[in-house]
Amino acid sequence: MLNGQITHSYVGNTCSVVIPHPHVKEKAKSTPSPDEAEACCERGAEALVDSGATASAEATGATVHVNLDRIRNVDIFIGDNDLYFYADVKLYKFHSRRTFDLRGLKTLVIKYDTNENCYQLCLRCLPPVAIPGSGRAAGSAVTPKPKTARKEYIAAFLNLPTLADTLQDKEPLVHEWKLKRITDQCQLQLDAHERTYKLTNSFRYGYASGYSGPLQTSELDKSTCRVPEPERLSPLQRRLERISDEMKRFSRDQYKMNFVELQVPAGHQNPLRFKPKIHETSMTQEQAHLLHNLCSRTAATKDSTSTASSQSINQPERRVQNEIDCGLISIVLAICYDVRTTNNEPTCESGWTRSILCPLFCYFEQFDNYRDVLIAFLRRVITYPLYRNFELGRQCIRDAIEVLRGGRNWLINQLLLTHLQFASGEPCRDSFNNYYLEDYIRYVCNATACSDEHLRLLARNVKNVLMDVTKRQLDLGIIEIETELIQELMQEMRIDAGSGSESPSQHQSNIADDDVLDTDEASGLEDDTTTDDDSVITDSFDSMDLRLIENDVYAVDEENEGDVDDGEEDQSEVEEEDHESNSSTTTTSDAEGNSVIEQCTSNSEAAASISASASASTSTK
Repeated sequence: MLNGQITHSYVGNTCSVVIPHPHVKEKAKSTPSPDEAEACCERGAEALVDSGATASAEATGATVHVNLDRIRNVDIFIGDNDLYFYADVKLYKFHSRRTFDLRGLKTLVIKYDTNENCYQLCLRCLPPVAIPGSGRAAGSAVTPKPKTARKEYIAAFLNLPTLADTLQDKEPLVHEWKLKRITDQCQLQLDAHERTYKLTNSFRYGYASGYSGPLQTSELDKSTCRVPEPERLSPLQRRLERISDEMKRFSRDQYKMNFVELQVPAGHQNPLRFKPKIHETSMTQEQAHLLHNLCSRTAATKDSTSTASSQSINQPERRVQNEIDCGLISIVLAICYDVRTTNNEPTCESGWTRSILCPLFCYFEQFDNYRDVLIAFLRRVITYPLYRNFELGRQCIRDAIEVLRGGRNWLINQLLLTHLQFASGEPCRDSFNNYYLEDYIRYVCNATACSDEHLRLLARNVKNVLMDVTKRQLDLGIIEIETELIQELMQEMRIDAGSGSESPSQHQSNIADDDVLDTDEASGLEDDTTTDDDSVITDSFDSMDLRLIENDVYAVDEENEGDVDDGEEDQSEVEEEDHESNSSTTTTSDAEGNSVIEQCTSNSEAAASISASASASTSTK
């Protein structure tokens, strides 16, 4: 698909669009007149022959048929500000600065000028609504400031573009899945004649758009095709169906799981750390036999519906070559992903992976630029396979660049392996081999059509385009998803940090409270710092019965001397027991117990001296 040039103009609330026909360079005699087109549609080519027309007239009638079909072979999609017009083999895109009025759009008449070979459309637009405070109307283009005569002269002399032209060069992001197909509501009118024609749907597909008509495949093979009737769908409609399916299958949760770190099963290597060896390759006997058969097969042995081997002269050579190169890049990207994620050890899922990541196989899609190829690949990487990671997809693109630089033999080997996987896998995907892969194998093996210099040029172009591909262009909202995930992770980190900073202090305070309670229960008394010696002794040695009286000395009988000695022995035993109990408590109670023991020791010595003096006094008496 090539983006053609569109001219437009605004008259009141009407937008007039002029679209050139893709075959505008053909001779004027090949363009049918309205009378000839009508006669051919009513009577057919046989009527011309039966009326005694010559061979040249018969050829002219056939030419009229072909060109009329090409003119009617149109597919149209429209949005609020965008018009996609696919004419036979080209895609024309138009972005309007004003919003189209799609209310009550029942029939759209498309006029075709046979002299200029162009389509003319008149689309209604909504009236511009002024935005308060903006100074301009809503839905209108940015109006540049008025220029003076001097500025206009300088701009014209230097060939400087105007502000409006500069803004139009920047392609806006279009949500293509929102476009509405209006082909069935359109009618074609040749020049100023009253008769109108319905638009037809007869498009080509396959390698270099060289196939037409229904697919020649089995029922089992049709089950693997997302587009079972590609001849009835334009390449634009196939693309929009792919985008719609990707929007439905995309999972936000799966993307979040693989965003921070790939969910690699146990025993498997991380795909991001794998290094493919594109310069080390070997071909099995089965692959060598397949390559020999494919290269020796001529165009005569293929089905009559295939014209891929000999390119049609009616198709521009540049368009065909561009389409072939974009398709080759799409296939190489899918192969590089499977090789990296399986460590170059194909599995039973390799055939599915290589087919699902390549839009050529699943949707018979046609590409005309490298940017769309990379965007489509990255969208499918984060939608379908096991590892859905944007950076992994970019790494696979870098692998493809290295393959195109100098891995021709490795690429041929992988193409042959893919052919065997499609042919022998379940379900069967042999239709992908027939319509794409076999032709691409012959193309890569042909050093004249696909030289090393040409492959290096492709690698350089892909590398330049990769630098401009962003997450926003994928149109899946992954930037918002990543922002949301980062906010969730930061919130969890704040919660963990807050709970982690409070828990140690709370834990220490709880331990201190437990120690105090344990000390109170063991002593049976309240914790009072202002206690006398008798209370301290009683707190620490609750089992002792020391009959001490401060500041007064009482006489002690000789009979009690033995009791005092026994009390001292009991006191020592109690000290040992108290030391064992204090050793099992916390650090806080140990400090308190040591201070208590020191006081008790000093008091016991004082009591012993008092009792000794008392005994001496009694003996003196």
